[in-house]
Amino acid sequence: MDGLNLCWRGMAGSGKHTALNKHLKEVADLRGLPFKLTTRSLSGSGGGASEEGDDEAVDLETGQMTYETSLIHIGFDVARMSMQDKQILRPILLNFGQGSQVLAGNQGRASRILVLYHAHLLSSESVLLLQSCLEQNEGDVSVWLTSEMPVPYRIRDWFVEIPVSGVDNGLKAFEQRMGVDTVVSDWTSIFTNLLQKWINDPGPTIESVKEVKAFVYELLMRNLRWVEATHFLLDVILVHKGLTENQRTKCIEALALMEATAGGYTIPSYRIPILWENLFLQFRTILSQR
Repeated sequence: MDGLNLCWRGMAGSGKHTALNKHLKEVADLRGLPFKLTTRSLSGSGGGASEEGDDEAVDLETGQMTYETSLIHIGFDVARMSMQDKQILRPILLNFGQGSQVLAGNQGRASRILVLYHAHLLSSESVLLLQSCLEQNEGDVSVWLTSEMPVPYRIRDWFVEIPVSGVDNGLKAFEQRMGVDTVVSDWTSIFTNLLQKWINDPGPTIESVKEVKAFVYELLMRNLRWVEATHFLLDVILVHKGLTENQRTKCIEALALMEATAGGYTIPSYRIPILWENLFLQFRTILSQR
């Protein structure tokens, strides 16, 4: 297994991270090594540019972020890189494949394992870097991913996908800790309520533009990525009972025309608010038509 590139694919909270760690433990046992996860800090990420979202895991002033490591792997969470993944991953991917023979032990072979959590948020540039790493270090490096979407087309041939099914266990655990039955602030509920509000409201006015703009910047402040949001929206549009079939069809058509909606494809950060506002204003207009 440690010689394969693997991707655990499933919905958020379905247990991909847990399944990956279980297999890391099996590899450690196979190599006769203890398995203990350690958190460390990485400096020199080259950050500083304004990007989509924000996260405390990346310090833009010091260029540091946290990552996990053990005797057999090193793991990064792409969701914590605030779209700086191309700067952070470049030196890692260029040098990671060298010297893996020191891990061989009595097995006579071993691959260094690089883990990328939330790999569906990788930028286009990072996918190219990952492709280069796989081409130059095939057999010497194993890349393990967790993703909510299929592996990007450029690198799909290198990976074996492992489907992970189940409900959002993370959300259920949060609801139990908070002592509530339903968390109304999950993204599916937010988008469902927004579309229903627009269905009930009269036609759009100039104030609708201000409303959409405020909502878009709320999404950005909460670090919701474009590629994630488009898939949340598609799910909501498909099942929303308040939509007529004509409205549903037109909303799907508007969403289908949006660019960079698949994993591994990104757009410049300055264009993201424009795309958001364009899409939601189209929805606002469509939902006002009976």
